[in-house]
Amino acid sequence: CCRDKSDSEAMDNLETLVLELTCPICLQLFSEPVSLPCGHIYCLTCLQTMGQGRNRHSCPKCNAEYPGSDMLRKNFKMCSIVETYRATAGKFSPALKEGSRLTSQVTELSLKLEMAESVLLKEKEWEMEVSAANGQLRERTSKLLEQIEKLSRSYGSQVMQLVEEELGPGEAGASSRVSQASDMTEQLRQAKVRAECLLTVDSEAEFNEGLCSLQPRIEELLSIPVGEEEDRAESKVNPARACPKLEIMSAELRERTGELQRSLRNILNPSEVTFDPETAHPNLILSEDLKTVSFSAAKQPYPSSPQRFTNFYQVLSTQSFHEGDHCWEVTLEGSPWLIGVCCSRKLARSGLASALESSRSSWCLMWFNNLLTAYEQSHSVPLKKTTVTCTLEIRLSFKTHRLSFYNISPISGKTHVYTFKAKLTEPVHLAYRMMSGHPKGRVTINS
Repeated sequence: CCRDKSDSEAMDNLETLVLELTCPICLQLFSEPVSLPCGHIYCLTCLQTMGQGRNRHSCPKCNAEYPGSDMLRKNFKMCSIVETYRATAGKFSPALKEGSRLTSQVTELSLKLEMAESVLLKEKEWEMEVSAANGQLRERTSKLLEQIEKLSRSYGSQVMQLVEEELGPGEAGASSRVSQASDMTEQLRQAKVRAECLLTVDSEAEFNEGLCSLQPRIEELLSIPVGEEEDRAESKVNPARACPKLEIMSAELRERTGELQRSLRNILNPSEVTFDPETAHPNLILSEDLKTVSFSAAKQPYPSSPQRFTNFYQVLSTQSFHEGDHCWEVTLEGSPWLIGVCCSRKLARSGLASALESSRSSWCLMWFNNLLTAYEQSHSVPLKKTTVTCTLEIRLSFKTHRLSFYNISPISGKTHVYTFKAKLTEPVHLAYRMMSGHPKGRVTINS
């Protein structure tokens, strides 16, 4: 019992000694130990590794600053103690050695466990964020799908009503003719029965009396024409007469379904962008998918809208953006151009103030007369002569408050053109202006 107690005390003393001789960073016996001004001791290589790339250095334990590992002096006393321990460590019993090793492993396991718990907490927080975001996405998607389903049902009801309106009169006419023919048949049958009965009468007086009463009715019935087959032509069904109304209803369905489908794409892809027909200048034509704008010499009969540009060949995106990071690739062809973002609410729709480059709420890049100019809130910044191809990448980041433009070339790849440092406080729309009315002028949003 006394021996066990002695071994236990020796084990505790050894563990304490090992801990004092162990570097808090690498958890190994000190190697080239150095002392910091604060008094804490570490391996020189550990401090050098931790200090790489840093301008300021501080103690891992107390955060007291020190000038750097090159200025530290070797702790010869600790170095001597470590060397002595290593020289005598072999004299300890195997049990003491294993106990010391296990103690070190427990310390290492504790640190690992602390790190693992920290990682677990962060992963759980991330899981909650993902779950909440996905829940909102599912809810918004479900509502849109319900609207699409409701729209489809409404369209089906309207089509059936249209068909019934077309079929109803014909069916009513046919039913009326059947009723008339049935009445005529019954009257003829009754007149025939009465006439046949009258022919069997023996009394001349009774025959004459009956004939006098029946003859006018017979003559009346015989004078009524029986409907011919050609008379039924007017009551035949002609579904083609419903087609004009059907086309109007179908056009409305396509337009509304297209809006809902675009809204669905916007939910699944927050960077989805299309051009807004309500803002397009009358000389600009939009493609069916609203991704391409081209020039037309003839003004289009667009409906009047307070959002429509009237003086410059300009158009805005349907979508606005107020958070997150977005990236678009656009192809600009056939005409000088200006493209960027603007605060739609603050931009006029007519007069000189409606020009994007003149607006204090726009950030745009202009290519005109082979010169590239950046316009930031109506201030121009001439850029160095740059070769610009017809494809640009536009990156908008609300996190870094930057709007960047990159030139995309099949030969030289992607090269940076210009970056605006704009702290956007309001939602912005993608904005485009065709600088001249060229027949081949067009812009296409590729992604």
